Amino acid sequence: MLPGLLDLPLEPEPATAVVEVGCGEGLRLHALALEKGWRVYGLDPSAEAVAAATEFGVEARVGTAEQLPYTSGSIDLLVFGFCLYLCDRDDLFQIAAEAHRVLKPAGWLAILDFWSPQQRSNSYCHKPGLQSYKSNLPEMFLWHPSYVVTDHKLRHHTSHAYTDDADEWVSATVMRKCDGLGF
Repeated sequence: MLPGLLDLPLEPEPATAVVEVGCGEGLRLHALALEKGWRVYGLDPSAEAVAAATEFGVEARVGTAEQLPYTSGSIDLLVFGFCLYLCDRDDLFQIAAEAHRVLKPAGWLAILDFWSPQQRSNSYCHKPGLQSYKSNLPEMFLWHPSYVVTDHKLRHHTSHAYTDDADEWVSATVMRKCDGLGF
């Protein structure tokens, strides 16, 4: 579970809409729906992953982050779950614009992904010919005056422990979109 999601001040009811981009088999969304009663939606480029998520009761569909199939201003919480590190760097502005478009004015954004203070890339070990990137992904949003980081944790990729090994860093970042909140 992404740290802090269960603590967000969102009503524990089906009117709260949550989307995870890179939902995989839908395990995180399924847990959120059970724990909070939230209406959950998943998006993943893999038809196989979408089929598995659907079996968990997640309303999932095939798609990618640069074209979100949701109504403007309709999402309370948008989660990027280990997917941005595989996105083409030329698509990051479009991905950030789409996230901004679908989030409610006081929505929440969570990013769980590889992290590095500088842009780094290497060959993706699970699929030849694909690049994997590490960067400071929350910066995709921080240039916009509507976003503020409310929580940021940097940990080891597989153990949840703190580490000094920069090749193993992942971050869990929770941000608030503050349109109309008077900040």
